[in-house]
Amino acid sequence: MSQLNAGVPIALYQRSMPQIDTMNNAMPETTNSVIPVFLVLERDALIAEDIMGSLADMGPCRTIHVRDASEITPHLSAEPRVSAVFLEMPLTQVVVLGLDRRLAEHGAHVILTIGEDDAEHVQALGWGMLVRPFTDEMLREALMGTIKRRL
Repeated sequence: MSQLNAGVPIALYQRSMPQIDTMNNAMPETTNSVIPVFLVLERDALIAEDIMGSLADMGPCRTIHVRDASEITPHLSAEPRVSAVFLEMPLTQVVVLGLDRRLAEHGAHVILTIGEDDAEHVQALGWGMLVRPFTDEMLREALMGTIKRRL
């Protein structure tokens, strides 16, 4: 059980976790469904590192960083389940590329990091919107919001 913000507990994974080398930020190579898997589509390496660092601060996880939408499908083929994706692309592009269906097949919570004009449509789909510039707390709230909307 993790405390995401004051008084809001959430179980992102079961209590039986593999040992992690925190000094080297090493994660066991596994597709273990106990460990949340996050995919981050972000062209800017610094922003990607911020997102992945915030996710790691929430607890043990695996993060996959891609810089282009074409890199997503091969990663989805290798991952039976993806906990959430953070996409630097507008809603229309996600739909046109068919990523909405593909991500749903993997159970992924979708959070867009651009395209604020589509926020109502994004939320109607049960997805999240992370408006830039964002803080760690905003990232956690966006992730929690998508989880709550899908319950």
